[in-house]
Amino acid sequence: MIRQIASVLACTLLPIGAAPTALEQEISSQVTAARAILDPWNARDPKTGTRKLHIVYWSPSDREPCAGYQARLTRIMEDIRGFYAKEMKRLGFGPRTINLDYDKTGQLRIHLAQGDHPYADYNVQSGQDVRRDCVPVLEKAGIDAERETILIFCNLATWDPEKLAFKHRSPYYAGGTHRQGTAWQLDSPELDTINLSKTKPMMRDGQYGRISLGKHNSIFIGGIAHELGHALALPHNKARPDEAAASGTALMGSGNRTYGDELRKEGKGSFLTLAHAMRLAAHPQFSGSVKGMHLPPNQKFSNFKVIPGEKSFSFSGTVTADVPVHAVVAYCDPEGGGDYNATTTTAVPDKNGNFTLHCR
Repeated sequence: MIRQIASVLACTLLPIGAAPTALEQEISSQVTAARAILDPWNARDPKTGTRKLHIVYWSPSDREPCAGYQARLTRIMEDIRGFYAKEMKRLGFGPRTINLDYDKTGQLRIHLAQGDHPYADYNVQSGQDVRRDCVPVLEKAGIDAERETILIFCNLATWDPEKLAFKHRSPYYAGGTHRQGTAWQLDSPELDTINLSKTKPMMRDGQYGRISLGKHNSIFIGGIAHELGHALALPHNKARPDEAAASGTALMGSGNRTYGDELRKEGKGSFLTLAHAMRLAAHPQFSGSVKGMHLPPNQKFSNFKVIPGEKSFSFSGTVTADVPVHAVVAYCDPEGGGDYNATTTTAVPDKNGNFTLHCR
């Protein structure tokens, strides 16, 4: 069934001489049409604005931040910023991506917060307690956590460099909209982009068992990229078979576990689906525009029609809204499996708001 339909706003580069695949043609035509709606709207009476991702490093009362955290997290977040930029460019939107906040030394600006209780008093469900400790720190820096996108690194992991053993009890989730969001992550000394390509040494992960140091980094750095996606308003989704064959694992599906796999020649790695690129194209973090950011969309759907096909169906309708609709995104979510197995399909409305989604 179609679980969700959302109205959202808006050329794949091919090797010389290569004929575009059906997927590449779909991406190119839809992105071109979406940008023909999105770009002119942003250009008329423009309201530019740089929305930044704000980062907090939180520790329990009996811990100090991990050694070298600022340089490591700078490398990690720049890698994730590069991933989003690369994927948006691949899909035809140009290198749009998150904006990071830097200090005078060129390192990531990271706000430090500390809890009132020791390590043993916190667990995966402590997210709101941790956030409450971070809000006053952000407020002191002039940042309203209710109106910004924030990423909290929780110092709730344990790494034994001699036994090569890791475990954690950190909050590990996120949520948000185009206006604000919060993602909770963990930090640990061995997490670093320089380790993503390493097939050795082997280590013991408390959740994933015996894995390479590189795979461990893929899982947890990929986890940062994935949870950040939730803070930017992206739900879970799974790659369609044609997308998986071309690009690997959808970031917002199980792509948090495959981020950087290609560096170790262990797979295609993770990618961003067209559906989520369509949504991010209009996100203030990515668009550089705050025009209409606080307007209610007031979208209205009508004239629904379903046409069944062989192992497929088409879903058509009309959408109108107070802001231009550059895309309609559908999540096709079968029974069971939560929403991780929801494949996506997209359509760009015509000038009258008519659209047709092809669900295969």
